[in-house]
Amino acid sequence: MTNKRLKCLLSAAALVWIAACGTGSSDNETKSAELPESAPPKAAEPAKPKEPVELVIFSNTGDSQEGFNSIHGNIIRQKFPDYTFTYIQNKPGSTLPELIAQKQRIDLIYQNISYFYELGSSGNLLYDMTELVQTNKIDLGKFEPTLIDGIRNSGGGKLYGLPVTNVGFVMYYNKEIFDKFGVPYPKDGMYWDELTELAAKLTRKEGDKQYLGFATDLFALMNNPLSIPLLDPKTEKPTFTQDGWNKLLETFVLKPADNPAYKDRTAVLKNIPYRFEFTNSQELAMFAFISKFPQAVPETLEKVNWDMAALPTFRDLPGVGTQTTPEMFGITSMASNKQAAMEVIHYLTTKEAQMMYSKKGLMPVINDPEVKQAFGTGSSFQNINWKAVYYNKPAPITVRTNYQLTVEGILRKHAVQLVLGNSDLNTALRTASEEAEKAVAELKR
Repeated sequence: MTNKRLKCLLSAAALVWIAACGTGSSDNETKSAELPESAPPKAAEPAKPKEPVELVIFSNTGDSQEGFNSIHGNIIRQKFPDYTFTYIQNKPGSTLPELIAQKQRIDLIYQNISYFYELGSSGNLLYDMTELVQTNKIDLGKFEPTLIDGIRNSGGGKLYGLPVTNVGFVMYYNKEIFDKFGVPYPKDGMYWDELTELAAKLTRKEGDKQYLGFATDLFALMNNPLSIPLLDPKTEKPTFTQDGWNKLLETFVLKPADNPAYKDRTAVLKNIPYRFEFTNSQELAMFAFISKFPQAVPETLEKVNWDMAALPTFRDLPGVGTQTTPEMFGITSMASNKQAAMEVIHYLTTKEAQMMYSKKGLMPVINDPEVKQAFGTGSSFQNINWKAVYYNKPAPITVRTNYQLTVEGILRKHAVQLVLGNSDLNTALRTASEEAEKAVAELKR
């Protein structure tokens, strides 16, 4: 893969972690040889000092140093004060190709499942952790159903990482906009057609301010409740012409956009209305986004009188939400102390660490009722419907490929053109499929 391609990948992936424990082994017992009576006893050799442990973590999530520390860094440094952790976020001067050219060691990579494999494979960093998981006696049965299967399936049967936190999709809403127009708040258990009707009541103009009823982050399409992958895992061909995509784009993109005001705003933004219309201008009444939102930018959400509800579901799939997106840590092939790195990841999956995540409002990855019950209880946001995150059953996780980000970008581009009325649904999906197939073929070459 060329450096140009890799730089593009790492820049685009910056969208919407570690712990370690001592690895010193006990000294082997030695049996002294018999000495002549006249020989003085041999002095015991001084114990060799333990080698210092430094673990370098690389990510292209877009998380700042402060953001990483608030979620993961503070936890691992508190647990392992004798270890040195260096966090490197992808940016000019510290992109992956630049770091590799500088012979910078990277011990762990951190990314969500959608982009983890494309990141790891681009730098030849992927490492199968199966043997280390076994020797460290990590119980894979403790994880939420579908998580380990999803990770193994995307890794061709290999375990290139373990999940430490999980991310789902929920619907955030601005209570003040609902109150302004006297519209009842959304509830858990709604269907998509009910949401469309509700959004229409809130898409209206008040003075100079144009309000929009609903928009969704298009990442929800990639984690769709129908569990349709972007690429067929066997052929690595786009799936956009298969059944289901029409329904998904109609529901997530076209119906919310069936209003001139929505199209006008998209034309100005050159993109579908996003979280800034929800938090900054506060012109968006409802926004479907990741469950990590309150922890990622708490200072931004503090501006809004908000709450959350479960994402609506299809009537023919009642109670089935989107796929979850586990955030993973993986040991790299170049890691100098793989055992220490494994112990770090192991700790982040323990009940102790998972309880800390859950209290913050970050979805835990272990299937423990007590940990789930604590969800959101330690968050700075109180009186929030945190149970909305778990209201729906998550859809099975689809296989992610090494071309996920590239194909996703093509679909996003055509979704915007659909909203603007520059293409019809069938044409958009057919064209997206052709472009994606060509792009993947070029990347393989």
